[in-house]
Parts: sequence; C-alpha cells; structure tokens
Amino acid sequence: MATNKYQKALVERRKSNGLCINCGSPLDRAGLRCKKCCEKRNKWTREHREWYLSHKICPRCGKNDLMGNETICPECRAKSTNNSLRNRDRETYNAYHNQWAKSAYQKRKEAGICTRCGKREATPGYVTCAICRRRDSEKKRIRLGTSDRREHVEQGLCFFCDNPVKEGYKVCEKHYQMNIKNAEKGRETEAAKEYIKLMKKIPLGRRKYE
Repeated sequence: MATNKYQKALVERRKSNGLCINCGSPLDRAGLRCKKCCEKRNKWTREHREWYLSHKICPRCGKNDLMGNETICPECRAKSTNNSLRNRDRETYNAYHNQWAKSAYQKRKEAGICTRCGKREATPGYVTCAICRRRDSEKKRIRLGTSDRREHVEQGLCFFCDNPVKEGYKVCEKHYQMNIKNAEKGRETEAAKEYIKLMKKIPLGRRKYE
C-alpha cells in the first residue's frame, strides 16, 4: 500500500512539473511520456501482444484461451462491446440505471433493508443501516476536510465550532446563548420544550452520547 501511494505521488508530482511520468525527464512531446519512453512502451506492448497471440492466449486479459482466428477472448470482446454501446448511448444507459436504482431503492425500503448496501436491516426510523450511515459521514467529513464533531465534544470543544465549551454543556457560550434565544422563540411548542431539555446540564456519570 505504501509503495502504491508513493508511486501515485511521484506520478502526480512529475505531471505537475511537466516531466515524463516514467523517467522524470523533461517532456519533448505532448502527453505524459517522453518520446524515448513512448517508444519503449509501444515496443513492449507489441511484443507482449505477439507473445500471447502466439501462445493462443487472450492479450487483453492474459487468462482465457483463444480459439481459431480469435484475437481476443469472447469475454473481453463482450466487455469491449458493452463499453462501446454504453459510451455511444450514454443518456440511454443513464436513464436505465436511474430507473433501476429507483426500483431497487423502493424495494429495499419496503422490505426494511438498507437502501445503500441492500444487505443489513435498516435502523428503525431510517432507510439505511448504521454502518452505511457511519461510512457516508466519514466520507463526507474527509471530502469537506472537517473534523469529527464527536471528537470535538470529547476534547472539550463546542459541538458547532472550535471554541471551549461552557461548563456543563456541549456548546460554547456563544452557541449556548444562540440556542437559548432560538428556544425562547418557540417556548410554547412541544418541540421547543424538548429542545430546552436537551440543553440542560449533563448529569455526572452519564455518557455524553446516547
């Protein structure tokens, strides 16, 4: 894994600096490789293909045997055809996929199965399982470059920002006052009453997350 990460970083660095991704020399042609490396790569590709064909092996996958005058196996030919049709009629393919996705979503929802993975039971009150929701949250957090809010509270920081929490609460003084004002606006409603309860001090000995 470390080697793959290093190689990817090296390739990206050479690409951004206008260098050949193979040898690191300055590019002397349009593309990702210099002329010398292109010639080596093309020569290797030809020899690789000829060797597989001479041994009656599919040069595309390098696994399946060839029959008669075949140059690629039926499996690779089918994949190539599907890719061509899909690229040729992308809108039709997308429409078909969207229809399938909606149908699968509805069926899983009615069956009480997670609409994301289709394997585990959905958590009561949700259409997805806890594992998929946790993965989605983690992906979103990484994509946005934000920290885990649960870690904030554990470290004594406000749930909404990076300021220290008000003593006995999960939020800082600023957000505490904001929440109080929001609660006062709808004090007569049941939702506001429940919200005020959540803002009360956390009793000692209780977990912060329930």
